[in-house]
Amino acid sequence: MKLLAKILLSVLLLLLISGAGGYLYFRKKFEPAPNQLTLTGLPASFAFAWQADMVSRPARPHAALLVPVRLANCPRLCYLQFDTGAPSTLLYRHSLAALARRYPAAGISPTQAAADTVRNFGFRLGPVQVQARWLRVLRHGMREMPAEGSSTPFIIGTLGSDLLEGRTLVIDYPGQQFSLGTQVPDSLARRATFVPLKFESRRVMVQASVRGQPEQLVLDSGSSAFALLTARPVWQQLAQPQAPVVTAPSNSWGTKLTSYTTATAAQLQFGTAQVPLRTVTYIEGMSWPQKTLMRFSGLTGMLGNEPFADRTVILDVAGRRFGVVSK
Repeated sequence: MKLLAKILLSVLLLLLISGAGGYLYFRKKFEPAPNQLTLTGLPASFAFAWQADMVSRPARPHAALLVPVRLANCPRLCYLQFDTGAPSTLLYRHSLAALARRYPAAGISPTQAAADTVRNFGFRLGPVQVQARWLRVLRHGMREMPAEGSSTPFIIGTLGSDLLEGRTLVIDYPGQQFSLGTQVPDSLARRATFVPLKFESRRVMVQASVRGQPEQLVLDSGSSAFALLTARPVWQQLAQPQAPVVTAPSNSWGTKLTSYTTATAAQLQFGTAQVPLRTVTYIEGMSWPQKTLMRFSGLTGMLGNEPFADRTVILDVAGRRFGVVSK
C-alpha cells in the first residue's frame, strides 16, 4: 500500500508540475514585445470609421473599427484597424508594398516592405504624432491600392493596445470619436459607472456580471461585429430557446473559422449600469493554443464593440478602471 501511495503521489506531483509549466509556457508565449510607440500631442480627439461586411448575411455594418492615419509625404489617406485584442501595433506587408510602388516619396522602399520589421515608422493619428522604433510586418493586406475616389479604405495595419499603455481612451461610439489622453475629464467621470480593469500583457480585461455571475471578459475591438464570443457550453446557456442560429464564415489572420450567433436576453452588468448583449456567439476552428490560453487565464469570453454601439465607454488604463457613460 505504501508503494501504491508513493506512485499516486508522484503522479499527482507530475501533473501539478506539468500544469504549472504549461501555464508559464503559454504566459511567456503570449507575452508581448516591449512597447515601441512614442506619442506627442496629447490629449487629442480624432474620428474613427466603421468598415461594413456586406458579404455576410445578414450584413454586418460594424465589421471593423478603423482609424484614419496620415504618413509623411503621402497624399493618400490610410487606415489602421483598431484592435485591443492585438497587444502590439503591426503593419501589413502587401499594403506597404503597394504604398511603396505608388508613393515612393513616403519613404517606404520595396526592401523595407518585404522585411519582417519596419524601423523608425511614423504616422499622424489626427493631431497626434506617433513614432515607432520598430514594428512587426505580417504577410497580410491589400496587394493593390483602391482607385482614387473609391469608398474602399486602404488598410495598412493594426493599431494595437500598446496605444493604451499608461493612457486613457474615451470611445464615443455613436459620435464615432476617440479622445486619447492621460486622465478622464471630471465632467465625463461623474456620468460614468466604473468597474475594475486589468491590463496584463496589454490585454484589456474588465469585470462584469452576466445573469448575476461575476465574469472576467477581454475587451477585443477586433471582434467588432460580435457582442460576446464565448465557449459553446456558455453559448448554450445564454441562447434564447428556439432562436434561429446564424452561421457565417469568419477569418482570423488567415485562419478560416465558423461563427454561430443567436439571440440572447442576457445583459451585461457593469456595477449599476446594464448593457443588453442582444446576441451571443461561439466560434469553431480556433487553434489549440488559443483554446488553452483561454482555459488557463480563466476568461469567460471576449466582448466586441457591438454592445456599446449606442454608448460611450472609458478605457482608463492609467487608473485601472473601465467606465460606461450614462446616456
